[in-house]
This record gives sequence, structure tokens and C-alpha cells, in this order.
Amino acid sequence: MKKGFAFFLVLIIILSQLSIAAIAGDDEEFDTKKVMPKFSIQNQDIPTADANTTMTLSFNLTNSGYQARNVVITPEFIAENNPFTVSGLTNSHAIGNINGNTTVNVKIKLNVAPNAKAGTYPIRLVIDYENVFGDKGQYVETVYIKVSGKSTPPRLIIDRVSTEPKEIGPGDSANISIVFVNKGTIEAKDISVTLEGLNSNGGFYIQNGSNVGYVTRVRGDSFGVVSFSLNAAKNIAIGSHELSVKFSYQDSQGTPYEDVQKIYLNITGEGTSGSNLVIENLNYPAAGVEKGEDFIFNFDLINKGEMEASNIIVRAESTEPGVVPKSSSIIKLNSISPGNKESLQFIFTPVDSAESKNYPIRITVEYQDELNYGTDSAYTLTQYIGAYVEGKEESSVGKPKLIIDKYSFEPNIVRAGENFVMNLSFYNTNGQQTIRNIKIFLTSNETTDPTSNSAGSSVFTPVNSSNTFYIDSIPPKGRVEKSITLFTVPDAQAKTYTIIANFEYENGEGQEFTATELIGVPVVQQSKLELGELSISPEAYIGQPSPVFIEFYNTGKVTLYNMMVKLEGDFQTENGSYYVGNFEIGRSDYFEGMIIPTSPGEVTGALVFTYEDSTGEPIEVRREFTINVMESMPIGDFPQDMPPIPEENASIFKKPVFWIAAGAVAVVIIGVVIFKKRRKKGMSLDE
Repeated sequence: MKKGFAFFLVLIIILSQLSIAAIAGDDEEFDTKKVMPKFSIQNQDIPTADANTTMTLSFNLTNSGYQARNVVITPEFIAENNPFTVSGLTNSHAIGNINGNTTVNVKIKLNVAPNAKAGTYPIRLVIDYENVFGDKGQYVETVYIKVSGKSTPPRLIIDRVSTEPKEIGPGDSANISIVFVNKGTIEAKDISVTLEGLNSNGGFYIQNGSNVGYVTRVRGDSFGVVSFSLNAAKNIAIGSHELSVKFSYQDSQGTPYEDVQKIYLNITGEGTSGSNLVIENLNYPAAGVEKGEDFIFNFDLINKGEMEASNIIVRAESTEPGVVPKSSSIIKLNSISPGNKESLQFIFTPVDSAESKNYPIRITVEYQDELNYGTDSAYTLTQYIGAYVEGKEESSVGKPKLIIDKYSFEPNIVRAGENFVMNLSFYNTNGQQTIRNIKIFLTSNETTDPTSNSAGSSVFTPVNSSNTFYIDSIPPKGRVEKSITLFTVPDAQAKTYTIIANFEYENGEGQEFTATELIGVPVVQQSKLELGELSISPEAYIGQPSPVFIEFYNTGKVTLYNMMVKLEGDFQTENGSYYVGNFEIGRSDYFEGMIIPTSPGEVTGALVFTYEDSTGEPIEVRREFTINVMESMPIGDFPQDMPPIPEENASIFKKPVFWIAAGAVAVVIIGVVIFKKRRKKGMSLDE
């Protein structure tokens, strides 16, 4: 009995050793390299990438063999002009284990060079692995990627200009920051920014440092900034001043680029304001002046500015030779302090040949102050007065004269393209004779510009009437007033036109006379500011700058003076105002600022354009806009491309080791059964 049991234990030990030997394998009996994985990459469409981007190379890797362990994928870039690099610290991509009959998705991030040329490029994928026994293997496959070549060269554009302080006055110091953006996709490097147009006399000049700033590199769609320390000259003029910004830079291949752009810095009146001379208390003859009779006119020249006016020259000149100065026609003054005045006087006299009519006299004042001292420019002030000259009283047998002694317009400013009323006063200068049967007709030799739509036509046209008046009679020293409505053609140039009044009349004895009078009609053109399309995002976020951009054009026929553009609304602004200055005919410009919302909801704002037309009348043009402000900018999810977690165990039924071990266990079970039967039989015999 005991012998049988011992034999059974020895059998189990032998079978166990056979099982272990089968599992461990023997080089002579079992080749472990026969249980290797078998890889393949499934056919997929050729992926496409753009230059200067990061792409993900995604493919399915299938193992149709036995389990693979320690799988590592290494891309090899075999193209001659390879544009790819691996986006990571290492060139290899570890997968781990891949079970048999399993497919995993592999993702490898690649950087595409900015200067990549369009084409299809091969990449060799080398896959290293081990089987379950540690035997090493390698699988190599070539894949292809198509590059579109949609890259653009670097292009640096000024995005905004900020100053500290925001308002600069004459003599002030300021730090100027120029923010620029690379609108290309390729990186700009070795960037030099040069500030040009500096002038210490009447402009801006460098306070300290250099007028050249340097930036190492700016990637595509990224920003750079340079700063300069400037001083505004004391004699700099109030208004907008132009400076040039020169960019010099290279792309990644060393190709040079150069560009010059304009910026405008505004000088406000917050610094010392200039002098301001005005003419007040002007006295001149209200009644007619006879030939040979001197007449005097005088006035006060007052400085209402905050700076001393110097080098003052005052001229009094008749625009016609009928009156001449009897005193000096030029007066020079050294200076007038702020708040002080000088009283000036001129004497004129009519010449013997002077006709009986009104003679205009022009008063011109030229001066300087610290703001324009040392320059060729000077401030100019002009004022006109009129002196009416009367001839000796005509005898009863002399020639009676008919004149226009005064005229006026309604409205006072005659605008092109509009009607106006001209009021005329006809005066009989003769003190003895009545003039009769008076015919007056208006003509004009002035025509429109040959290049205009109404080329060669008359500037003025009567409205609902003729250009002729008839007056029955005017008594000695008598007056008759008449009115006529005229239309001014729309494309009349802004200037003073002459209308001729032609007289035909008789005296009491039926003797016929003719005469003419000239009427000056100053015409101004209607200003016209054309606004382009307003570019603004319909949505914005609290605290986040949102750009506002618009182009504008002077499509009228007159200069727009002292133009200013401002952003208005319940929000904060950056670069919220722009002083354009004098906006000439045909000129175009643009405004670019930032609005920074402070509260959510629908916010209404406006771009406000203000300027003065040629008559000095202030004009305002508004462009309203509405934006929807949200609480905060949504943050997107950015999942990491993690490799799939492979299954730890492959199918055990496909492993030879399993069947060897199973056979050994079966032998043990059969032995136990036989042993139990024999033992039971033995026990029966013993009984």
C-alpha cells in the first residue's frame, strides 16, 4: 500500500517537471520565435497638412499574431527636403503591449515647417517589439503625407500706438509704444524698427536712447512691441503730426523684407496754448466819403491767447486804386503780451479819379509765438472794411448816376447746389434829378469748371423769375430795394463769383444812360464725409478688448478742418480718439480703436466724427453700433492624445504551453483515479 502511494508521488513529481520544462521551453524541442506578433498598417487616405502648422499623424496598427510587448514606434524622415519634425521631447513613441488579434490607433504629432513646399512626402515607420519570451522583432512600413504649402511670408503691420501720457502738449515728454502684428504664417526674425521724420524744431525728437528698436523674432499671427522716449518741441503745432515707421526683417530662410508705415501723434492744447490776436473796436466811416476828404479807421489789436505774440506786422491795403493810404500802410510791433492790446490807426484818402462806389480795404495781421518761432510759417488774421466814396453833387444838367449801395444774401452763406435770395439796394446819387424808366438785368461771365458735370454752364440761375428788374423811377438821393432768388449749380467751385448788374435808365429830359455794377458772391461747397463699412465683432467679453475699424473719405469739394474721431459708449476704450486735423479733398484715412466692455448685455456705442466746414460751422456725423457682451470667454477642452491601454492577456487557448500543462494535469488526474480504485479494491479483499 505504502509502496503504491510512494510510486504515485514520484509520478506526480516527474509529470510536474515535464510540465515546467514544456512551459519554459527547450531550444532543442520548441522555437519561441515562432510565437511572434504580426503587424500591419491598415490602408487609409493620405493625410493632408498645411505649412507652419502642427498635425496629428493617425493610423490603425493591427497585430494579427501573438502578443507583442514593449512596442516602440520611431518615424524616420527620408524625404530629401523633409518639412517634418516630431512635436515632442523624443523621436520615439512608446505603445506598450499589444495583444494578438488586436488593433490600436496610434497618434504622432508632427510639426510642419513654415517654408514647406507643396508636395507628398514619405515617412518610414520603424516598429520595434518583443514577444512573450523576450525575442526582439521589427516591422517597417512607409506612409505618405501631403503638404498643401499654404504658408504666407511674414508681414509686419502696425496694430496700435499708445502714448504715456495719453495727451501730449508742446514741450512734453512721452513714451511711445508701437504694437505690431505678423500677418504672415512664417516667423519674422532679426526685426529692426526705425522711427523716421523726427525734428527738434517744430516736431518730435528722441529724448534718450536711439530711434531704432530691435525684436529678435515674432511668430506668425503673433505680436511684437517697441518703445521710444520722445520729446515734443515747444514750438510744435497743435494737431496731428505724422511719423514714419520703417520695418526691416528676415524670414526663416534669410530672405530680407522692408516696409515703411505711417503713424500719427496728436498734440493737444493741454500744454501751453499759443497766442491769439483778434481785432476789436473797429471804427470806420459809416457815411460816404467825398473826393479829397481824408478818412480814418482805427481798431484795437488784442492778444487773447496764453503766449506772447511777437514779430507782428499789420498791413492796411485797398484792393482797388480809388483810395490810397495817406499814412504808413504797414505797422510793425515787437510783441503783445497775453491780455494786452495795441490801438492802431490808418489814414486813407480817395483819389480825384475815384468813382462813386464802395472800396474794400483789407487789414492783414501776421505774427509768431514760441510754437512757430524760427519757422517759415506765421499766423495770419484778415479783416475787411468798406469805404464808400461819393463824387461831388451832380448839377441838374449833369449825368445822374445809379449805383448799388448795399446788398446782402439769405442765407448769409451761399452754398453750391442750393437756392439763395439776393437783396439789392439801388441808389440815385444825383441830388437834383430823378431817374426814370430803369431797366436792370443781371449777367455773369463766370462758368463752371470745364471738367465738371455742368461744364461751361452759368454758375447762377434765376428761380421762378427772370434776371431783369424794372423800376419806374427813383427820386434824387432815393433808394429802391429789390430781391431775386438764384440757384447755385452743385459743382460750382468754392470761391467768390462776380455778378454784373447792367443799368439802362433815363433822366427827366429822356436822355438815356447806361452803367454797370459788380456784385461779389462768395460760394462755399457742401462738405461731404463718406464712411466705409464699420468692422466690429457682434460679440465681446467683459474685460477683453474688441477692435473697431472703419475707413472714411472726403468725397466733397472742400477741406474738412479740425477733424476728430471718437468712440462713445458705456465702455472703456483704448486708442478711443484720433485727431485727423485738416482732411483734404479726395483724401482717405481710417480709424482703429479698441472697446473694453465692463458689463454684460447689449451695449450701444457710436463712432463720432466732428469737423468744421469751409465756413467754420461745426459738423457732426455719427455711426451707431450694438454689441452683445458676455460674462467670460468660453474655454475649450483640450484632451491629450493618450495611447490606448492594451489588454493584459491574450487568448490562452492559442498558446502551446497551455496544452502541454493541460496534458500533464490530465495524467495526474487519471493516476489519482486509478490509485483510488486500487485502494478500494484492496480494502475489500482485506475484509
